Amino acid sequence: MTLTNAQRGAALMVAGVFCMASMDVMAKILGHSIPVAQIVWLRFVSQALLVGGGLIIARRALLTSAHIKLHMLRGLATTFSSYMFFLGIIYLPLADATALIQLGPVMVTLGAVFVLGETIGRRRIVAIAVAFLGAMLIIRPGSSVMSPASAFPMLGAVGFTVYALATRFVRSDGPWTALFLQGVFGTMFSSLLVPFFWQPIALPDAPAVAALVGFGILGHLLMIRAFAAAPAGDIAPYGYAGLLFAVIFGLVLFGETPDGVTLLGAVVIVTAGLYVWYRERLTQVQDDNG
Repeated sequence: MTLTNAQRGAALMVAGVFCMASMDVMAKILGHSIPVAQIVWLRFVSQALLVGGGLIIARRALLTSAHIKLHMLRGLATTFSSYMFFLGIIYLPLADATALIQLGPVMVTLGAVFVLGETIGRRRIVAIAVAFLGAMLIIRPGSSVMSPASAFPMLGAVGFTVYALATRFVRSDGPWTALFLQGVFGTMFSSLLVPFFWQPIALPDAPAVAALVGFGILGHLLMIRAFAAAPAGDIAPYGYAGLLFAVIFGLVLFGETPDGVTLLGAVVIVTAGLYVWYRERLTQVQDDNG
């Protein structure tokens, strides 16, 4: 059976998201024995070394971008987002933290209005508001299940928004250069904090550290291949599979069973995100057709 480009891209995207969700599991496991600053640093330095090595083997230049300042902004934003999200998954159920950071794609649409001057219709405005309503269902302000740690993945979503908006300006550099420079600047910014928190890695933690690094790198590579195989607009919705993996991993590995309201909030966020994606795709098609 021969897969179409769209099917191949979707499969690669789901595989990449699975790897990233597996990386999150390793971060949650390690989070109570290794400082988050060290986990974030390990994530980025391994990415920079591996992708940089691949570019050297392929005899491609490492620093050819004309958008170094924007790549620095991407690196800072993704470092902040990683710190916040990893803190979130350590102190919250995996599904809760993953659902809250899914606000990121919706917030990108909102950020494009203020930063890029794009216009959006009432339907997308309503969808954005509905997504934040879904977040409130998960957090439930004022209730006994509300946790201050819920702020971490939401701040991570803000960092993701800045990262995604900056990425729109550097697409001409290609995915491999963007991935390498993300690792370089992520390493640079995370290195500012890691000396204050560094501790020797205990031998029993070494396999989880290796798995975290491996899953992170493989996840990024699979997603790059996914976007090379099919248009981003065709496969972006499959990124929400990460929430399903988070629910399964949380239940099987950590005994975390989301209650009905949490699941409803997650469904609301994902549905709103998919609707925003649909409206943006529809607008793009209309623009392409004149």
